[in-house]
Amino acid sequence: MQSLKIILSPCLSPGILSAKLWIREGSRADPDKKQGLHNLLGSLLIRGCGPYNNLEMADLVERSGASLVCETYEDGLMLSLKCTKQRSSDLLPLLSLMITQPLINDDQVKLERSLSIKAIKRQRENPFQIALKGWKRLAYHNHPYSKETLGIKEDLENISTNDVFNLSKKILYRQKALIISGSLPANINDYFKDLKKTCSNSKRNQEDPIYKGSINTRNKSNLISLTNQTTNQVVLLLGKVTTSHSNPDDLALRILNCHLGCGMSSVLFQRLREEKGLAYDVGIYQPVREFDAPFLIHASSTKEKAMETLINIKECWMNSQTKLISESELELAKAKFKGNIAHNSQTISQRAERKAHLIGLQINEDYDLQNLKRIEHIDNLEILRVAQLYLKDPILSLCGPIEVINKLSDYWTKDF
Repeated sequence: MQSLKIILSPCLSPGILSAKLWIREGSRADPDKKQGLHNLLGSLLIRGCGPYNNLEMADLVERSGASLVCETYEDGLMLSLKCTKQRSSDLLPLLSLMITQPLINDDQVKLERSLSIKAIKRQRENPFQIALKGWKRLAYHNHPYSKETLGIKEDLENISTNDVFNLSKKILYRQKALIISGSLPANINDYFKDLKKTCSNSKRNQEDPIYKGSINTRNKSNLISLTNQTTNQVVLLLGKVTTSHSNPDDLALRILNCHLGCGMSSVLFQRLREEKGLAYDVGIYQPVREFDAPFLIHASSTKEKAMETLINIKECWMNSQTKLISESELELAKAKFKGNIAHNSQTISQRAERKAHLIGLQINEDYDLQNLKRIEHIDNLEILRVAQLYLKDPILSLCGPIEVINKLSDYWTKDF
C-alpha cells in the first residue's frame, strides 16, 4: 500500500460531504513508558494547524456548521470531517494541514493531558472497563494490544511536548487512506496536492512497531482475573483472543457473534434475560482488529445472581463448541449479519469510514460485498469448526465485591 491512498466517492447527497482519513498505527505503537501518546496526538491534531491556532480552527469549523473529530484506535487514528459542499473550500485544506503542519503547543499538550487523565479516572469507576483491562492483561500480556488507548496516568505525566512533536513528524510517512464521499466540489483534487507531494517524498520508517504473528495462550494458572469493587453488581467477561478481521475465519466468528449476542432473539438475551432474569446487560464484544481480536461474552448481574449467571454463560460458551446450531438459527444469524452491514452503511459518513478502515487494515475495500457472497456457503459445521478452533480455554475476568468474585473464582478453577 502506498503512503497515501485517496478514493473519491461522489454520490447524491443534500450538498454534504464526509471525509475520513485513516492513519495507520494507533495505541499499539505507543512506545514503552509512553502509553497514551497516540491518543494525545490525535486530540491535538484538531487543536490547530497551519495558520490556525486552536481558537481560530474551532471558530472556522463551528461557524461553518461542520464537524471535525479525531478518534484513536489500537490500529490507527481516524480523522473525520463532515461539512457542506459550499464551505468545503475552507475546510478540506485542514485535512492536509493537520498532517503536514500540526501545531503542537505546550498549553494545548497540558490541557489534553489533563483531559486524558480525567477520562482515565472515570474509566476506573466503570466496572466493565475494569474487567476488560484485567482480561486484556492476561490475554494479551506483552502484545501491543495490551496497551490502553487512553494511556495510563504515570506515562501521560512523563510525555513531553517534544514527544508529541516527534510523533507528529512520523505520521507523515505512515500509510494513510483518505475517503471522501457525498457532494464533491469539481476541484477537490487541488486541496490535496501538498499532502500527496509530502507523502510521496517522505521515507517509510523501518522502525515502526508493526506486530506480526499470533498470540500464545497463557498457562492455565492465569486464566482468571479478579478485581475488587465495592458495588452491588458483578461484571463478568468470558472470552478468548481469536483472529484478525482479514482472516477468512472471521466471517464465521461474526455469524456466531450474531447467533449468541445480537438482538433480543439471541441465545444470551433469551436465556439470561427473558428466561432466567439473571443479567441486565449481556452480549458479545468482538471489535475489528488488524491482528488477533478478542471474542468476549460480557454480562452484568447482581451479586446474588452472579453465580448462576456465570454457570449459564459458561454453558453457552461450551455449547458453541460442542453442539451444531440448527438451520433456522443459522439463517437467522446470517440475516442479522446482513442487517448489520446494511445498518452500518446507511450514511455517506458510515460508508466512507468503513472503506477507510478496511483499506487502513490492509483489506480489500469490497470486503463486505465479498462476505455477503461467502456467507451463503457457510454451514453449521463451519461454525462449529471455527468455534472449536478459536474458543478453547477461555479467560475469565470478574469485577465486583471480593466475597462474591472469590466464590465465582473457586467454582471456575475447580471446573477447569
